[in-house]
Amino acid sequence: MARQTRHLPAGHSFHITLRCNSRQFLIAKGLRRDVLLAVLAKAKQKVPHRLYAVCLMANHLHLLLRPDDASELPRLMHWFAWYSAMALNRLSGRCGHFWEPRYFSTPIHPKDHSRVLNTLRYIHTNPKAAGVRKGFFDPYSNFGHYSRLQADGISEWHPAFLKLSTTLDGCVKRYERFCKHYRHKGKGAPKCHWGSRMLKRLLSSARTRSKKKRVSPGQQRLPWDWDIRLNQIPEDWHQVAVRFRKTNGIRDGDTRMFLS
Repeated sequence: MARQTRHLPAGHSFHITLRCNSRQFLIAKGLRRDVLLAVLAKAKQKVPHRLYAVCLMANHLHLLLRPDDASELPRLMHWFAWYSAMALNRLSGRCGHFWEPRYFSTPIHPKDHSRVLNTLRYIHTNPKAAGVRKGFFDPYSNFGHYSRLQADGISEWHPAFLKLSTTLDGCVKRYERFCKHYRHKGKGAPKCHWGSRMLKRLLSSARTRSKKKRVSPGQQRLPWDWDIRLNQIPEDWHQVAVRFRKTNGIRDGDTRMFLS
């Protein structure tokens, strides 16, 4: 069955969800999320766009962005998934698919401020809803960029946020109050799919019998030279991540705020 054609209306923002392959926790480590932040920064040079919200979780990520040309969204996401998969596979010493083959994208009309704000809040409350944080601040979510009014080097404020009040401080207060009223709706109990569990066992046993290291004869050379034994990334990538985490990370007093 052919894939459904994406709806890419001009001028719209897009809520993007991208999951790790088989929903594995492949980006749980902070160093791997640092790589993703650096790749997000590089993506702006490849396909011009505005990044309004970002949240990196252990096995998936959320983005709210608006490409300058909506038709370029598939090219943007293809490059991001390809480049980040190469980098993360190299860093972790693994091979094979890193991301699920298809990302989710939901267009949002630029004048639908209510939906934009609900999407922003949903993305920023992901760590709290998952039980990772008690509050909304997280070093890999740009909630701090909105709450502290500080630039993190990657994202910017959505116009809907700036319309909350006539002053920036007023926008912050209204958005924080809006986030406090969020109530996470838990997902239903997982259904029993005995066939899927059996297939998973068969695939895992097949992987253990296969060779651990495979090198494709025509594999493209990576545009960097890392020593994975040092568990390091390029210095300029590290600085991008440090600035983002410093702006959005948890600080003294944050845990006492936004407790519900």
